[in-house]
Amino acid sequence: MLATPHMLVGAGIARRVRPPWLAITLAFLSHFVLDMTPHLDSHSMFGSHGHGTTPAEAASAVVDFLTGVAVVWWLTRNRKRSGWILAGAFAGILIDLVDNVPPWCYWFRASTLGSWVSSFHHGIQHNLPAGQWVMGFGTQAVAISIALLLLKRRGTRTEASDAGGVLH
Repeated sequence: MLATPHMLVGAGIARRVRPPWLAITLAFLSHFVLDMTPHLDSHSMFGSHGHGTTPAEAASAVVDFLTGVAVVWWLTRNRKRSGWILAGAFAGILIDLVDNVPPWCYWFRASTLGSWVSSFHHGIQHNLPAGQWVMGFGTQAVAISIALLLLKRRGTRTEASDAGGVLH
C-alpha cells in the first residue's frame, strides 16, 4: 500500500484511541492489516521484477511519503494531542521505513528478528498488478476515507479554541 494511507490511518487511530501507548501500538499494527488488503504500491506500478529499485519507483515512493507527511501535518496542525497524532502516523509507516529504505534495511534484514519481520511483512503483501489499478487504488481510497473520518474534528469548544475559534 502507498505510504499516504498508512500514515493517515495511523494518525486516525492515534486521534481516537487512548491511552497513547495503545494508540501507537495499534497504528503500527494497522500497517500489516492494510498490507493484507489488495492494493497497488510504488513497486507494482513502477518496479522491475528481479531487479533493484527503479528510479521511477524510488521517485514515486518519495513523492508519496512527502505527500503523506504534508497531509497529516495539515490535518493535525493546531490540535490538541498533535504530537501523538503525528507519532501515530509515523508508527503507521515505520515498518516500511525500516524494512525498505537503504542503508538500514540491509542491517535490519541481516538481524535474526529483522529477517523474520521482513519475511512476514513481505509475505502478507497483497500487491495487485498495475492493470488492476481500479481495485488497487479503490482499497486505498477506502482506507483514506476511514482515516479522514477518524481525523475529523468534532466541533467541540475545546477544539474550536485550538483552531482559532472556527468549528470544523
